[in-house]
Amino acid sequence: MYVASIYVFMALFPVDGASIHDRDNPHIMRRRMFGVSVSTLVSLLISAFVLRRWQPEDAKDMGLAATLALLGLEGHMVLPSVLVSLVLMAVLFLGPLILDNLNGVFSWENLRRLPKNLWNQPEYIRNYVVGPVTEELVFRSSVIPLWATAGLSTNICVFVSPVIFGVAHVHRAISQYAMGNQALLKILVSTTVQLTYTTVFGWIVAALFLRTRSIAGPIVAHVFCNIQGLPDIGGIAHHTRYKYFIWLSFIVGLVGFLVLFEPMTRPGVFVPV
Repeated sequence: MYVASIYVFMALFPVDGASIHDRDNPHIMRRRMFGVSVSTLVSLLISAFVLRRWQPEDAKDMGLAATLALLGLEGHMVLPSVLVSLVLMAVLFLGPLILDNLNGVFSWENLRRLPKNLWNQPEYIRNYVVGPVTEELVFRSSVIPLWATAGLSTNICVFVSPVIFGVAHVHRAISQYAMGNQALLKILVSTTVQLTYTTVFGWIVAALFLRTRSIAGPIVAHVFCNIQGLPDIGGIAHHTRYKYFIWLSFIVGLVGFLVLFEPMTRPGVFVPV
């Protein structure tokens, strides 16, 4: 439904002189964002309805608060989930963050332009607001509670559900091919890399969702990862003086994330019981 809504809204409200596959056209972007927003709302309503009806016969009627809690929309869980997710993402991306700092990404000039870019450029709103919010609400908040209620194991929810999330991004390859501005081999390689990256990322945010019981943390983690993008491994070669330090920071970040994830998301430690 999520991916289909993009093309349905484009078919219903076409942009004169623009291809439906031109995802970077500002007018196309706005229509796509509206389409996925509507689709997300519908997905949440369907999931909420099913969760309230799909219960054991001896279970008490599930009220609104309990339904919102299952969807990860419980208010008091927001702050712990966000803080834990931010810390874990900062640790995981320790290497890329250090590399970005050496590249001047965190200069005052760049930071000063960020708010203006965010609100004036549709791609910023798509990449850092609408995309993360709608994708997490659909692929985590709407999907995982249904799977869990159906009796699927935590491992399946964490490691299989993100495959749907990864595959949902494959439609971009079709758009790239239809636009004809990239070679097929390059499209296949980039799509494979993106599918792998989004699936691995999906494992992380699915686990965050289940462990923190809030969708807020996964949304923040999604924004963080969209800002960072794929680690610029090739950029390390430009800093010969610090290359070993940078490589070490990549390793420390990965190990630190793996070590800290369980205790930081354990109920009763940083996340309320």
